[in-house]
Amino acid sequence: MRICILGAGQWGRCVAALLEEKGYDVEFRHHTDRRWPQPLDALLLALPVQHFRQTLVRFPPPACPILSLAKGLELPEALRPSEIVRQVWGENTSVGALSGPNFASEIAQRLPTAAVVAAEREEVSLLFQRILHCHRYRVYRSTDLIGVELAGALKNVYAIAGGICVGLGLGDNALASLLTRSLAEMTRLGRRLGARPATFRGLAGVGDLFLTGTSDQSRNRRLGKLVAQGLPVDLALQRIGSVVEGYPTTKSVVRAARFENVRKPIATEVYQILYEGKPPKAALSQLVEPIPEQEEEEFGES
Repeated sequence: MRICILGAGQWGRCVAALLEEKGYDVEFRHHTDRRWPQPLDALLLALPVQHFRQTLVRFPPPACPILSLAKGLELPEALRPSEIVRQVWGENTSVGALSGPNFASEIAQRLPTAAVVAAEREEVSLLFQRILHCHRYRVYRSTDLIGVELAGALKNVYAIAGGICVGLGLGDNALASLLTRSLAEMTRLGRRLGARPATFRGLAGVGDLFLTGTSDQSRNRRLGKLVAQGLPVDLALQRIGSVVEGYPTTKSVVRAARFENVRKPIATEVYQILYEGKPPKAALSQLVEPIPEQEEEEFGES
């Protein structure tokens, strides 16, 4: 089986190594290329979401199933990766998404990891499960493509919030509370956009949120931490040096939540810190000082 990976960053190379270990023939393509290798049995997209469209239009529609490895939403319409793929290559394109608590560095170290692959058509999720699953990379299946893509994108915003909490020195109690509220906020928006709430209680949701909200391996968390410690956003992004998907996704999330009339206090404060220059301590007061509602209302899915 021949597999092509579009994008040769750390994540793309990590997945390629996993596939080659399983005996697959793997080739890379870059944004400067124009043709796919032939024959081609599967295509994996390992690009930042904001680069999807401008890269995909350079290539002809592939005659094989496609798997997005990206976690983000395209500006300005908050489009998911699979939506971009179908806009560029046609509505009938077979496309799925991979998500979950996955740091490329740990997969490269051969440490045990789990993920979920989602597609609307079960034969697509079965194909990519078979391609990726091995003794150290446990792959589950889902038919909730919307939920898996949204969970992977939304958690980036709340990982930034977790970094802000840590950067302000608020302690583990506050971080645990913030991430719990973040999960509820993610679920509310996801449900309104067509996702299943249960997906946010799985690997793509709480699993990835817990990982990226508590580990400094997460670029999103590091961005929040640096900004909370007083570094301007542009300099914090420069210091991190790699793409921070949560930065543009924050703008997409706030826009989508406003359009859908969804409560989003945490995402709103993150947006105001990143894009409007609001001091992190002032944003914190908006989250902790008001007397809360019943817990069921705060942490509910509606």
